[in-house]
Amino acid sequence: MRRKQALDGLGQEIRDHIERETQDNIDKGMTPTEARRQAMITFGNVTLTMEHTQAVWGWPALDAIRQDLRYVFRTLCKKPAFALIVILTLGFGIGLNTATFSVVNAALIRPLGFADPDRLVALHERLGPQDAPFSPPDFLDVERDQQSFENVAAYANVPFELSGRSEPIRIDGAKVSAGLFSLLGVSPLLGRDFQSEDDQPGTNVAVLSWGLWQSRYGGDRSIVGQTITLDRRIYTVIGVMPAAFEFPRRGPQANNIPASVWVPIAFTGVERQARANGFNRSVIARLKRGVSLNAARAELEVLARRVNANYPPELQRAGVAVGLSAAPLRDEIVGRMERPLLLLLGAVGLVLLVTCANVATLVLSRAASRTREIAVRTALGASRARLVQLLLTEVTVLSIVGGLVGLAASRLIVGALPRAVAEAIPAGQEFSIDFRVLAFTGGIAIATSLLFALIPLGTVARARTGLALQETSRSTPGRRRHHMQASLVVTTVMLACVLLVGAGLFIRSFSALMATDPGYNPDRVLTASLTLPRVGYSTAASVRSFHHALLTRASALPAVRSAALVTDLPLERYENRVLSAEEAQLAEGVPSTTNLSWVYGPYFQTLGIQLKSGRVFSDVEAIEPRGVVIVNERLARSFWPGQDAVGKRLRWGLNVPDNQNPWLTIIGVVADVADGPLGAEPSVHAYEPFSQLPDNVLNNTPTSFGRQVKLAVRTDADPLALVSAVRAEIGGIDRQLAIESIATMVDRVGETVSPQRFSAMVLGAFATGSLLLAAVGLYGLLVFTVSERAREIAVRLALGAQRTEILRIVIGHGLKLVAFGLLLGLGISYGTGRAIASLLYQTESYDIVTFGTVPIVLLLIGVIACALPAYRASRVEPMGILRSE
Repeated sequence: MRRKQALDGLGQEIRDHIERETQDNIDKGMTPTEARRQAMITFGNVTLTMEHTQAVWGWPALDAIRQDLRYVFRTLCKKPAFALIVILTLGFGIGLNTATFSVVNAALIRPLGFADPDRLVALHERLGPQDAPFSPPDFLDVERDQQSFENVAAYANVPFELSGRSEPIRIDGAKVSAGLFSLLGVSPLLGRDFQSEDDQPGTNVAVLSWGLWQSRYGGDRSIVGQTITLDRRIYTVIGVMPAAFEFPRRGPQANNIPASVWVPIAFTGVERQARANGFNRSVIARLKRGVSLNAARAELEVLARRVNANYPPELQRAGVAVGLSAAPLRDEIVGRMERPLLLLLGAVGLVLLVTCANVATLVLSRAASRTREIAVRTALGASRARLVQLLLTEVTVLSIVGGLVGLAASRLIVGALPRAVAEAIPAGQEFSIDFRVLAFTGGIAIATSLLFALIPLGTVARARTGLALQETSRSTPGRRRHHMQASLVVTTVMLACVLLVGAGLFIRSFSALMATDPGYNPDRVLTASLTLPRVGYSTAASVRSFHHALLTRASALPAVRSAALVTDLPLERYENRVLSAEEAQLAEGVPSTTNLSWVYGPYFQTLGIQLKSGRVFSDVEAIEPRGVVIVNERLARSFWPGQDAVGKRLRWGLNVPDNQNPWLTIIGVVADVADGPLGAEPSVHAYEPFSQLPDNVLNNTPTSFGRQVKLAVRTDADPLALVSAVRAEIGGIDRQLAIESIATMVDRVGETVSPQRFSAMVLGAFATGSLLLAAVGLYGLLVFTVSERAREIAVRLALGAQRTEILRIVIGHGLKLVAFGLLLGLGISYGTGRAIASLLYQTESYDIVTFGTVPIVLLLIGVIACALPAYRASRVEPMGILRSE
């Protein structure tokens, strides 16, 4: 620890000893010079004595590493350009890999945050070929009769208007069974969990999330026992959940929005009796110890028969039947995203390989320029292991610094993820640098240092001293070294080709997706989403009064061409109903259900939905129920193929009396509109005027059904200019009403395709970076080759070679490497395209445009990378080079 002080003392001691010996020799009659010489002979080699003493005092291996580090820092400071290029290149590759791994870690690797998560399963009802959430009575049947699970709980997302203390806001909440938190094995941070007596209608208690507790109530620990206002009802806060708790989790098909507040699910009497209705409650269960998932599935098959036996006879005669299924909760959460995320991780792995190959080329060139130094060290007795340690120290320092740069870059990359992309990924708001990410970063930093260093080290460490000295001559470059450099360049070109083809396929897929006709015109349309709370809007009359006031005010705004209200906008789904069709010829495989939207005002004109036949709703039908309906083309084709659906009749339900669900006359057929992800096949869809929604539904239904409404406004100007005016008009009707969201239809479309756009952009960026790295590697190789072959080029020119021939030689050498890497890359790309074919939209895995464009781009980049070194080679002055030799 005090090496310098100890060495100074040792030196002083040696000098004192020699001085005393010298004085003794003078006293014996020797001359001062001879006395000094004899004293030195008697003492021995001073330097060797000091080295032996240092070896006894410390650890020689650590001393050697310390010396190597000092030497490395000195040499890198002398070559700052080399160090900077290597560090930034490594930072680019490691940063991309670390950022991607942090996403994969959060979504696929990190524990769910629940106790013993391997025993948690998600239960579903099966309606035909598709899984669906439970209806309340079916859940209660399963909860009562099951024997395979310790506990079963239901939950459903519900938006709330949170008011009081400050401006009202819309928050995402969830209604949950009383035993849900104990089933998950998570206890509140403050207060208590829901109890069975809380799970009753009229018991208004709530548990807050940690985030809401901090943001809205400042982390006030006395919040337990206080009241909050949700949908203008008073709820008593009984607990606060821990900061790490998130539920529902992102990923499942339904009820996948993390809640800020939880309230009891509290099924009403009507919900408990509503067979074959309300399939919107997700169910989670915990397996009993010793019970396998297969055993639970076998029991669910038996329970499904009991559930179906409880259905009313008329539904059983109509063939209505459900099945029950179970899947591990982890698969439910991450299953859909697992393959895309792993493919993304593989893509950045290719970028890392390109980075390593490029850096290896630079390190190899640098090692080649130090061949004489290595030869001298070897001639002076340095062992091969000592040389390897010296060179490994240099690349390790570069890798560590590159890893730190990459770690910082990864935080910036993750922070720049679009919100829609983050929300599409399970645990998308939990990306962080934990010990797994740190371990991964350290691991790839070490791996990259070994990967890009071992090959250059091998070529240097295996070289004999004599050959190494010969290879430092400018007359003949080392063949082994040039073969190694050429192989690395071919590798970078090959990997860049694979990434370019993958990016090209995704870009082509995204272009095809954006070119899809959504069935409506989103340009210059502003939308606003809001939900009317039951308190204040407890009757159908109050709801209809609000709708009329809002439509009237919005239509009167300046530059507004038309306005309308609807329960769900395009790209959304609101309600699914079973229908009966008069004189229908239903094709096999076509479902007997349809999506249903309720509209008020000139909806089709406002959204630009094309009328194919018949007419739209009249002003009278908008305010008075006349028993009419409009359907989309797919519904018309499915039920009345080859016929005009206008004038046909349908009604909701199967085998129901006329007085319960009357027949509705189809007055128009409109174009199919995307009501799910853009690019997916449109569903059968029907539209009813809001005037036909029964008053008793709005009066008696305890949910927000019928009270969730979307305002759409088509304007002649920029729709964003109307945002403040729309907010003002809504506030003018109800100052306390919170607006859930307000955005243009173009922005809504952009959010739905944001994951696809992100994939195309990310792969495009990866491919571009790899292409630039490949070009830099090729350029560096040719520059180094030209410098080593300067004498050969000078001789050729002196003997009469034309400068164009020199250009041809250099460019031809570079393009040969590009062509070879291109052939390998195209072969691998074909297999890669087949692997990602399921992720593409209307794009073949062997897309001709992509496979034709990528080689042209690579060859052009190769020519550009070769041009400058070739030009410099052709400008060589023969006499100057030969004189220097």
